[in-house]
Amino acid sequence: MKPMSDQQQAVLNAFTHFWKTWSEREKGADTITDLIPLFHPDVSAIGSGEHEAGWTFDQVIQNFTDDFNEMRTGFSLRFLNVNAKTISDTSAFVEAEANVEIESDGEDLILFHMRISQIFVCESDRWLAIHIHCSFPSTDQDLGEAYPIDALKAKNNKLKKLVLQRTEELSQRTRQVQEQKDRAEQLLYNILPKKIAHELLDTGKNIPLRHENVSVLFTDFKEFTEIASQISATKLVEELNEIFYKFDDITLDLGIEKIKTIGDSYMAVCGVPDPVDNHAMRCIEAARLMMGFIEQRNNLAPLYWKMRIGIHSGPVVAGVVGNHKFSYDLWGNTVNVASRLESLSEAGRINISQQTFDKVKSKYSCTYRGKLEAKGKGAIDMYFVN
Repeated sequence: MKPMSDQQQAVLNAFTHFWKTWSEREKGADTITDLIPLFHPDVSAIGSGEHEAGWTFDQVIQNFTDDFNEMRTGFSLRFLNVNAKTISDTSAFVEAEANVEIESDGEDLILFHMRISQIFVCESDRWLAIHIHCSFPSTDQDLGEAYPIDALKAKNNKLKKLVLQRTEELSQRTRQVQEQKDRAEQLLYNILPKKIAHELLDTGKNIPLRHENVSVLFTDFKEFTEIASQISATKLVEELNEIFYKFDDITLDLGIEKIKTIGDSYMAVCGVPDPVDNHAMRCIEAARLMMGFIEQRNNLAPLYWKMRIGIHSGPVVAGVVGNHKFSYDLWGNTVNVASRLESLSEAGRINISQQTFDKVKSKYSCTYRGKLEAKGKGAIDMYFVN
């Protein structure tokens, strides 16, 4: 970049002094008085609209006076690019861009961009403004349209309203997304234990774990096929839904995890995913409440359900299976034995294994049934809970 000549610097100083006087308005109404000597007698000035055109000295002074009366306080004028060029020894022009900040009536700042083209002539060693052209570039401004302070306020208010509208739209969308997320999480909590659901949400996977000391509970209904054949499908589903709904409440209250229902069978476990010392007692308590509910319901409802329950204690492996439809399930000999105990139980009775009996015998009275042959498991010691 070529160094600035003394003439260019003098023109630039005159330009800076002119706009500093006009923007700061330190002397109030006398600002116009201070500005008048900076104009050449043949000055002309135009703004962005026809009403801001001043073709004579008096018109220019009047336009600046009207502008001052509309806004008497000073404003910030920060120049971004200023370029001074000499035309001859006695003439030069300055092109500049500036950011303008105006405080108006205690409102937020009004911000806009301004371009200035200003021609100077030198008389008696003083550089005087002989032509000024100001414009306010905007994509929504029509050709020749003015941008006085009222229009700037309106534009600023329009922008604020737009920001508020978009902010509200974004907030609403965020709330909708959060509501959808909450619903999705709640559905996952309804399918999986909360601890496992959190693990899936946080990591996207679940690691199967072996749990050494749990109790597994199975229920089913004797002669279910016969009953199902005598009622409509809708009635059957209504009956099972009412029963299993109550079972869900019972297991939830006792800290037992429902695993699944298979037809008329209900499967639950205690001690998974978090270990508990009294898992066997909790399962027996749940079984007694389930039996009590069925007996009470049989006294009131037309259908008579004959339920049997089996409980066994021991180790299991637990984890999530499936990709698109998650399922939390159990595997191991303990699950199979609990299922056999339920099959070998009797209607209205709770059948438990020796392992479960050893954990609850101090609290519950039980009747030893002897060793009963279980399919695929051999002879198993069994007890009825009295």
